[in-house]
Amino acid sequence: MQEKTDNELMGMAAGGDKEAFEVLVLRYYGEALRYLRSRLPDKEAAQDIAQECFADIWAARGRYRMDFSFRTYFYAVMKHKLIDCRRRTGRESGGAEVSGTEESEIEAILLEDSPEAACLRREQKNEMAGWIAALPPQQKKALLLYAAEGMSYQEIAEVMHKSVLQVKGAIHRARTTLKKRRDGR
Repeated sequence: MQEKTDNELMGMAAGGDKEAFEVLVLRYYGEALRYLRSRLPDKEAAQDIAQECFADIWAARGRYRMDFSFRTYFYAVMKHKLIDCRRRTGRESGGAEVSGTEESEIEAILLEDSPEAACLRREQKNEMAGWIAALPPQQKKALLLYAAEGMSYQEIAEVMHKSVLQVKGAIHRARTTLKKRRDGR
């Protein structure tokens, strides 16, 4: 069963094969936790959302489209669960979610970083975000899918309906542009 592709396993799961689905869960659970832990404040919330994602995928297994990669589908499910979690958290706390600025300040305190260093890091991050936002749309999308979402060139090609070579070229051009801006050229 381990040698089967994700889509083969999902096809078997769509037919009710729980063992095939368990292989997918084992294959992606650690990756899901790393992704969710990087975006959530506590480990338990990340574990809960990972389990919810797998439960939702199992419940909707008959509607899975085989023309997309399972990994892309799985990340889309996780993103939607994260959005739901943040909305729910905001309502439960009366809208008192921690902002990005507050999060950076808290991080600086926890890391015993100086406020000046935290401010400089925040400014650099904002500057880089501006540069990325100014990239041509195809380059920006390819770069973000690769760097922020951790997708492979093949997965990005599927999502963007491009060839792998076109994706590699777009990412290369985006990186070159960002390096030139960083170096002040």
